[in-house]
Amino acid sequence: MDQKPDRFSYFVRYLQGASLFFSIFGLYWALAGTFDPLGIYERALAQNFWQTDVLPDDAAVTFRFLLGPLGATCAGYFLMQFFIATFAFSKREKWGYFAVVIPFLIWFLTDSLVCLVIGAYFNIYIVNIPCLFMMLPVIFSYTYFR
Repeated sequence: MDQKPDRFSYFVRYLQGASLFFSIFGLYWALAGTFDPLGIYERALAQNFWQTDVLPDDAAVTFRFLLGPLGATCAGYFLMQFFIATFAFSKREKWGYFAVVIPFLIWFLTDSLVCLVIGAYFNIYIVNIPCLFMMLPVIFSYTYFR
């Protein structure tokens, strides 16, 4: 019995679950004005740019504001990705694969380059590398689209 359909179903469910997870977290970021309730990212941001454990008041307000549009964009984008996973990726339509992987790689490379240029290495460690590892199963699912 061929196990490929079962393994491919895993990739589809994985992508759908990750998409819903990040869509919900995008809403959380927008509404809560923070990335995480523990303040790990904000602490790293403050230490990197202000050499303190907390953001200055004006920076904290700006950061909370920026998380509104960023979180809303992420919520919408990842909901769209869920629908691509459900209606194109799951049917092994190549455009569905590329519609998920290419935008991810563009984000990853651009965000990482900007972080390297301005010295925000903490963002690469906290956000980019974990996201890359989370996307590896999807990236490696390409063999199912040949």
